[in-house]
Amino acid sequence: MTQALNNEEKKQIAQEILNFLADEFEIDASEITMDTNIIDDLGGDSILFLEMIEEFKAKYHIELEVRTIGQYMLKNPIYTVGETIQAIYTIIEKGEQLLEELNLGD
Repeated sequence: MTQALNNEEKKQIAQEILNFLADEFEIDASEITMDTNIIDDLGGDSILFLEMIEEFKAKYHIELEVRTIGQYMLKNPIYTVGETIQAIYTIIEKGEQLLEELNLGD
């Protein structure tokens, strides 16, 4: 099932991601920009991405396995906050359709 996000939902998701990162790294959200590299600048790792994605999966009722999201991340590497936000939008909006697209790309 796909679901389109409106601009307000996208703003809310972006803010939630900034708040998540600020809490995780104990910094002020205003210090984080779209170009902030989560691994190099903040010291994050791939587990952090999975934790964040799990939160959004629950909130937006996304029925995707972590393995599928991992495959997506391998084909679409995520380094910056901006890329993370776009990936979350894609995962929420495409849902199970993401699995079909990944399989077509194999």
